[in-house]
Amino acid sequence: MRKFKQMRHLKKIIARSIIFADKFINLYLYFIVVGCLLSWIPNINPNYPLFNFIFKACGFYLLPPFLGFTVAPVLIMMTLVLISMGLTKLYFKYFAPKEPQIIVLTKDEFEKQLDKFNEMMADDLIVHEIEIEDKEDKNDDNS
Repeated sequence: MRKFKQMRHLKKIIARSIIFADKFINLYLYFIVVGCLLSWIPNINPNYPLFNFIFKACGFYLLPPFLGFTVAPVLIMMTLVLISMGLTKLYFKYFAPKEPQIIVLTKDEFEKQLDKFNEMMADDLIVHEIEIEDKEDKNDDNS
């Protein structure tokens, strides 16, 4: 019983860590977008400490510019989006609470599903009636 509680606690910690990592990645993506927008301002001094930090954190200096454009932030963003998608799939596959799904049906689809359900219930009812009759026959034979 104690191991089960420990495993459940570990599962919660892993789930919360995945959620935190995903939120941190999304926040960093917004940070990169802000850095890219700042790079378009013509009179900005990249040697100013705040802007220097932003540009370095966004990855502007990882790769040299190609035809006058820096592609490093785009590559970083694509990588982070793929990681975020993987974390989301991992969370929903193994850690998300299993909740009932809401199904929207048209009137015709609903009637078809209802007919199938009624047929299944009728078949089940017939089987139970046969079993009850068999039990009654056995009881009569034993008497």
